Amino acid sequence: MAFIKFTESGRSFSPRATISTYGTLSFSDGARWRFSLDTYAYAILYYDPDTRRIGIELTNERDAKGTRKLRHRKTGSDMAVKPFLDYFSIHIETTTLYDIARDRKSGMLVIDLKTGRPRRTKKEHGK
Repeated sequence: MAFIKFTESGRSFSPRATISTYGTLSFSDGARWRFSLDTYAYAILYYDPDTRRIGIELTNERDAKGTRKLRHRKTGSDMAVKPFLDYFSIHIETTTLYDIARDRKSGMLVIDLKTGRPRRTKKEHGK
């Protein structure tokens, strides 16, 4: 196999998601790239209270029941999830970072709420 030159710099390609205290679910640029988020306009959210996992079904079907609009930014993507968090009584005490993966069986993106860690603030990054 031939070598492939790595030319990207200044960012991480790890697929991660952040849930803010305001109820925004943000996907890192790594998640956007890994899961081709730019090719989808909507997502449908699921919750498993037994395992405390959020499932995210990506779709382009605007009229599918329960769709949430995906907003694509310069780096990453996001969507409003406050109604979802409130409905399932998911309390986010501080903006929290999670690893995100694709479930092989369902094809959904999955966030395990038990594995989150507080996101460092901009002030903490500067220290």
